[in-house]
Amino acid sequence: MLALAFMVAGIVFAVMVWKALASDEIMARGWGFEVRMYNRYDHPIWFWVTLVSYSVVAVWATVFAILAAFRGAS
Repeated sequence: MLALAFMVAGIVFAVMVWKALASDEIMARGWGFEVRMYNRYDHPIWFWVTLVSYSVVAVWATVFAILAAFRGAS
């Protein structure tokens, strides 16, 4: 069950990274329910910081999902 949760999180963040690279805009959460949109050309630093952060989360969530799946299988 834990592996499934991490895999879903990895897929969600990977899709967000894919959409950001395709559209040059990334959606970032603010405090509470606030959502910010960073454009690659208007806010390049925030765009790349958010993109790299989401990429790291996607990779680590996928790695944790694989590790949890193998740990559960043994």
